[in-house]
Amino acid sequence: PPRPPPPPHRPPPRAAPPPPPYETDPAPPEISTLHFRGGRAEFDVGRHYVGSNDAKERAAGADILSQLGWSERTFVGESVDLLIPLLRDPVVEVIRSATVALGHRNDPRAISPLLALIDHPDAGVRCGVVAGLSRHDVSEAIKGLVLLSKDPDDATRDWATFGLASMTDMDTAELRDALVARLTDLDPEIRGEAMVGLASRGDERVRPAIEKELCGPFHGDWSLEAAEKFACPEWVPLIEAQAKALHPEDKDAFAASFESALKACRHAGLPGAH
Repeated sequence: PPRPPPPPHRPPPRAAPPPPPYETDPAPPEISTLHFRGGRAEFDVGRHYVGSNDAKERAAGADILSQLGWSERTFVGESVDLLIPLLRDPVVEVIRSATVALGHRNDPRAISPLLALIDHPDAGVRCGVVAGLSRHDVSEAIKGLVLLSKDPDDATRDWATFGLASMTDMDTAELRDALVARLTDLDPEIRGEAMVGLASRGDERVRPAIEKELCGPFHGDWSLEAAEKFACPEWVPLIEAQAKALHPEDKDAFAASFESALKACRHAGLPGAH
């Protein structure tokens, strides 16, 4: 589900990359306990529920199988074997849970069946497909994210852009072009994610977009992160002016981002820096 909007005057702090979409709504405590234990008994509970005639229980089963063992990632293969068939479930809520669960399991076998849902009429399913395709350095998954980065749903488009920008090491012309297309998105967060991804790849087409964001209202520190990565000395006065105009409540929250961007841009202007 989409994240709650920030207060009108204060963009959300970005000390770290945003969580995947499937982590914005924490699992109920009882499911988290099953994830933590992550043993055969817990897997069997999930397997039992995904075979239920009740749609809510099938969705719960997918939620259980999604993160068994947490960082230890237990029963990944067995879970994926049960989750992929749920992508054809007649109930949308079950499909949503399955796409999200496959995102957690991160198994390449799910890429092809997830791609079949790119045009699903439910925005929640399409956003779940983004979760399932992200973190796969495979051309088919990247092509899917490129298509979803144009989605009419803001949350789906946002997470697909983030997946292309910051969750893959791949660097293709198609990927870069998709990020360039998002530089003019109406959503400032989507524009920001695209800027970061292009700046990380050293794409010159991001330069005017960064300058425009630095000269305009402050929406968040994506432009600062991009400016730090691209590092142009002529941006120093723009960054200083934006910092000076910042809302008082935001000065402390974003001080480190401004400092890092200024440091990088000032260093780029030193003799022999490039």
